[in-house]
Formats: sequence, C-alpha cells, structure tokens
Amino acid sequence: MEHSQPKAMKSESDLSDIVDPRIEEDEISESISDDLTRTISNREIPQESLEKDPLDHIYVGPCFSPSVRTHLPLQVEFTHDDPRNPFNFSRARKWAITLTACAVTGVSASASSSIASGDTSMQRDLSATHLQVALSVSTYALGFALVPLVTAPLSEEFGRQPLYIVSGTIFMLMHVALALAPNIQAVIVFRCIQGCVGATGATVVGGSVADLWKPHERGLPMSVFSLAAIGATGLGPVLGGLIEQNPHLQWRWIQWIHVIFAGLSLLSVIFIMGETRGGVLLKREARRLRKTTGDSRYRARVEDEKVSLRTMIYYSATRPLYLLFTEPVVASVSLWIGFAWGIVYGQIESIGFVFRTLYGFNDAQAGLCFLPMSLGALIGFLLNFYQDKLYTKHVHRRGPEARLFLACAAGAFFPIGCLIYAWTSFSFVPWIGPCIGLTVFTVAVFTIYLSVFSYLADCYLIYASSALAAQSLCRNLAAVAFPLFTDQMYTRLTFPWASTLLGCIAWLMAPIPLVLFFWGPQLRARSRFASRLREMQGK
Repeated sequence: MEHSQPKAMKSESDLSDIVDPRIEEDEISESISDDLTRTISNREIPQESLEKDPLDHIYVGPCFSPSVRTHLPLQVEFTHDDPRNPFNFSRARKWAITLTACAVTGVSASASSSIASGDTSMQRDLSATHLQVALSVSTYALGFALVPLVTAPLSEEFGRQPLYIVSGTIFMLMHVALALAPNIQAVIVFRCIQGCVGATGATVVGGSVADLWKPHERGLPMSVFSLAAIGATGLGPVLGGLIEQNPHLQWRWIQWIHVIFAGLSLLSVIFIMGETRGGVLLKREARRLRKTTGDSRYRARVEDEKVSLRTMIYYSATRPLYLLFTEPVVASVSLWIGFAWGIVYGQIESIGFVFRTLYGFNDAQAGLCFLPMSLGALIGFLLNFYQDKLYTKHVHRRGPEARLFLACAAGAFFPIGCLIYAWTSFSFVPWIGPCIGLTVFTVAVFTIYLSVFSYLADCYLIYASSALAAQSLCRNLAAVAFPLFTDQMYTRLTFPWASTLLGCIAWLMAPIPLVLFFWGPQLRARSRFASRLREMQGK
C-alpha cells in the first residue's frame, strides 16, 4: 500500500484529531520525544524513509537509527487510501450509515410534533389544560436545546456510535413511559428527558455526515438529513391526527406506535452503523497495535496532544457556547434559523387551532393539514439539486459560501409564505389557501435549515457537531417559547395579523444570508476555529 507523505495536512480527513484551539500549550501533556517526532514529521520526508508497520497499517513515522527510533513514538495515521478512514468507506457503506442516521432524525422529528395531535384526548384523560399540553411540546424542544451542548462535543471526543445507542435506547423507553403516564406532570417530565436524548438525531447526525462525506459530496446527504428532519415534523401530526380520531386509540397509542418506530431505528443503528469519527478510530487502532505488537510507541496524534480529562470535558462542553458568542458566522445563522424554527413550532401549535376554528375540521382532517409541511420539505429537497450544481460550479471561487445561493432566495420567500398564510386565514377563503402559504413557508424553512447545516459543516469541519449544537440551542429555545404564546397571539391579534407580525420580523432577517454570502470569508478569517482549520489544511 502506498504511503502518504507525513507533511503539512492537505485534506479534511487529516483533521480528524486536532485538539481545541483554545487549549494552551502548557495544558497539553507532551514529552520531549513526542515534540521531536512531531517537529520532524511535519517536514517533508522522502517516501522511502517511511517504515511500514507490521500490520499493514498507515505510516508510523520516519526511519532513524535504531538507537534514536527506540525512544520515539510511532505516529499512527491514515494513509491516503486507507479503507478504515471514514472518508474512504465504500459509497454503499456511507449511504447505509447516512440513511440509518437520517432515520434516527426522522423518528425524533416525528415525535417532537405528533403529540400535539393528541391534545383533546390528553386534556380529557389527564384533566390537563391546553397550556399544559402545549408545555409538553415545549419541554421536548428544551431538551433538544440544552443537552447537545454536552453530548455533541463529547461525541467528537469519544465517538458517535456509543451516543447513538445509549440515546436511542432511552428515547424508546421514554415513549413507553409516556404511553403509561398517569398524569400530565409525568408527561411533561418524560417529554423533557425524551427531548434530551432525541437531540442526538438533530445535532450528531450532521457531524456524522461531515465524518463520512467530503465537502463537495455533502449536498445530497445533507438534503436527505434535512428532508428527514422537516418532512417528518410534518408527518408526525398527520399520523397522530389519524390515531387521535379513532376513539379506541387516541393519545396513548400515538406513543405506542412511536415505540415501534424507535425500536426499529435502534436496531438499525446497532446492526448497520459503525464508528465514523476519524480521531476515535485512530486511537482505537493505536491501542490495538500496542496490544498486538507489545510496542508501546504506537500513538495516535490525539493521544500525544492529550489534556486532562477535566480540561477536555470543560473545553468540549463549552465549545458550542464559545462558538455561539465569539463566532459571527455561528451567531448570525443561529439567530436566523432560531426564529424560523420557532415559527415552525408555532405553526405546529396553530395549524390545528386555525383549521378547526375556521373550517370546522375534525382531528384527522386537521392532522392532514400538516401535509403541506412535508410537501414543502420535498420541494426543497428537489430544489437542492440545483443548489448542488451552483455549489460545484462556484465552490473553488466562493468556498463554503457557495452553499448559500438558494438561502439568499429563501430569505425572501420565508416572509412571503408567512404573509400568504396570514391573508388567506379567513373562513370565506378555501382551506387550500393557508395550505399554499404553509407549503411556501416550509420550502423556505427547508432551504434555510439545509443551508445552515451544510455551511457550518463546511466552515467548522471536525467541529461541525459543536457548531451545530450552538445553532441548535437558539433554534430549540425558540421552539420552547413559541408554542406557549401562539394560541394567545392568534386569538388577540386575529389570525391574519398574528402571522403578519411574524412575516415582518422575517423580513428584517432576510439580509443575513446575503451578508454571509458576500462577507463570510472576512468573518471566517477572524475566527479562531475556522482559521486554525484552514491553516492545518495548508491553505
């Protein structure tokens, strides 16, 4: 197998084990020999001077005289075409992992919204108020917002697969607990826990896609991920409405049906998904080599750049907040998608209210009115093929900002969708009018969602999960708040003016993608994280 030269890193796959750039040198535990090896290995060394390790793995460091080599660690790295590198997995394996991860996203997204369809029977069976039922929707989003601040960056340190399995198991058990809940207080608590573990499907999946696919390949995988996230958010209440309409099933069976989906998703994760975090795989390989050969010199770079467990956890857990408050790119897109996502959850709460009030729809009919959200997500998915062409054509000149062409258009269509929904919400206007507004709105939201995920993944590479956790915080805090005042807002301002207010705020945020499109490179040049990654790529 041909070895790659151990010089300055040139590809994204070489970045799999860089430590947090905030960590000072005196916090890194390195020996003199480690430092000497790193200094030497960053120089260009003739190919013939590389020693091939006995287990046909990656290059393991330069060949020196035996007396020198005895004291130097052998650095374990992927070769250019090593099949164990996640970037070099076969396309079939990449897609199997990607689709499995997207299934996790879909089940989590469906669970977030489907409970709203059981409003009537929950109020009756649990002696609950409408606000308490709305709170059960919000607490799910609260878990989505807070827990990824810890779990997403820790998945970058310890691996993705363990988090998928643990969170998937708890997620399924919470559905069982919800189906058996004796009161609304228990529902609210279980929903919060469920949101905490369900957040894996929203933030870590984006990191998994970044682990597997290079930037020019990510368009379709990220669009499938976004389709699962937004399309399933619309399908959840459709399924829930049909179950709620059946007097023998209703809200508890909404949970039992989701137990089945969550169980199938968990089995898929166990049998199909493997670890995709490159740095974690290298650490495992280095440990295997040490155990197999008895030679303790085999080391992954991330082991040489080791910090104390306490320091690592601190930097991992605070990285999303650090990105949110110090990186203009992360802060601006988080504000934008946060507002958009808040409206999505507000719409989840308002759609049943609007269509029951204006058109006298029953639970099943009101549930079907969520289909425009899934249709809008599908249209956005198809439009993304055009975005991919634009990206391929302009990426060499624009860089990550080539992800934002359609996002600039979505900035305008987002408020337009809100206004269509607003001024067709009259009893004398056919029900198809508000549905058209919802479709236009969802096409824009899908484009915003996909653009933000793809753009942050391209900008922050191995820190993608942390950057996505930061925007997830803003996105889901808005999702917590909006359902709690949606009905009151629509009642006091009337349906048209409530949606008009949201549309006007959306107009104020429309310039955000344009600013990033034209001035994103300058903003990223000031970023401690993004600039460090660019330096390590040799740009």
